[in-house]
Amino acid sequence: MIADIILGNNIDTKMWIEDLKKQKVEHIIVLDYEYEGEPKLKKEVLYLSVYDIKKYIKKFDTVNYYKSLYAYPGMNGKMSSFYTQ
Repeated sequence: MIADIILGNNIDTKMWIEDLKKQKVEHIIVLDYEYEGEPKLKKEVLYLSVYDIKKYIKKFDTVNYYKSLYAYPGMNGKMSSFYTQ
């Protein structure tokens, strides 16, 4: 079995879910870093806390991870690049 895990519940989560559903994946899981309750199933997507996911993913043979990354001006390691002197 294959699990497709979206890392974090943020503004891009809906986009990732729609894309994975178009690909007809079977197990879409959202790892919600801020959630601490029981696992919840919403529209065929399982939302898990950090604590629950560690146990849950052991039943899968393959795990695919999805994460959005953002880059902003000045992220080249020198925040002073925002300012010119």
